[in-house]
Amino acid sequence: MVATYLLPVQTALLLFPIVVLVVMLPVAVVSYRRRGRAGGWANVIFYAFLFYLLAAVMQTIMPLPRNPEWYCATQNYASTPQLRPFYFIEVIEQRARGRWTPGAMLRNPALWSTALNVVLLAPLGFFLRYMAKTRFVAAIAIGFGTSLLFELTQLTGLWFVYPCAYRLFSVDDLILNTTGAAIGWLIAGPLTRWLPNLEPDRDRKRYAGRVTPSRRVFAFLADAIGFATLTAFVLGIMTLFGGSPQGPVIVILGGVWFLLIPTLTGATPGKRAMLLRIERTNGHRAGPISLAVRYGILLSPLWLLWIALSVDDWDIFANPEQLLIPAGAVISLLIVGIWTPLAVFFGDESAPYERLSRTVNVAVVRERASDKVAR
Repeated sequence: MVATYLLPVQTALLLFPIVVLVVMLPVAVVSYRRRGRAGGWANVIFYAFLFYLLAAVMQTIMPLPRNPEWYCATQNYASTPQLRPFYFIEVIEQRARGRWTPGAMLRNPALWSTALNVVLLAPLGFFLRYMAKTRFVAAIAIGFGTSLLFELTQLTGLWFVYPCAYRLFSVDDLILNTTGAAIGWLIAGPLTRWLPNLEPDRDRKRYAGRVTPSRRVFAFLADAIGFATLTAFVLGIMTLFGGSPQGPVIVILGGVWFLLIPTLTGATPGKRAMLLRIERTNGHRAGPISLAVRYGILLSPLWLLWIALSVDDWDIFANPEQLLIPAGAVISLLIVGIWTPLAVFFGDESAPYERLSRTVNVAVVRERASDKVAR
């Protein structure tokens, strides 16, 4: 029985790093905009909550039947929902067989199953109160809704992925899960007095004006993923309607993303998401020439690779100018791949592309309504 309950947790541990990679960027965007940083206790609590949700989902759907057709043909215990409220009390009595000693109770699987159903959503109630300041009635409603979603997932065979229900829909689970959420909410009251306050005001006042290496990296990732997504979408539409040379389209999109938008607004979409803007070292908005120098250097490994791949016939003896491409690639990797990380992460100096373009990242500190009222 222990292995049955440990399997979902083990699966959640394996899947959690993948989930973190998927949500890390949007979580960082929200965190920087809300509190000026992507680390700290608030993020620890959020990722703990994320792992709990993943483990709870795995607990709901696992173990999966290895042979669905055989299982549905031979096993029918879950085919009829259990709709008798508090039937779990009768089951506990049946399994106890009149033995109510502590040792016998600890060996009663029905009692363990009941307790685990209570525990399943207790952390949800705790997190709702601690993270979201949810009121008691709302927490109970959310707990009931979550339990109902889990039970419907079981009743429909993982939403019709499987041809039959392989886990039993039980009204008792709704009762026990909701009770667990209520208990978790009640426990959170005294516990949160000993835990750090999650209000963002203190972090925002301390960190919002800082341009940290991690903030710059997340802004760059947001630009890279956003530009790649836009490019793939546009090229996909063009291919669908007959297509045209892709090279000029990519250049135009790159010019719009990294030159036109920051020239007009002061920031690329990725930097705007992270509340950063690009300025000249004299405090003026960066113009197209400065931006072209900045991103021409920063993105040089990519466009040099693109040029290298577009060369159909490599012959450095007949075309010695082709040597400029690998030479430029080496210089580019030294500047962007080595010098820039050393300057950004391990020194107080500006990155080389910032020196040459005379541009800097500046944090945008937004004034909230609460701050205005406080004044």
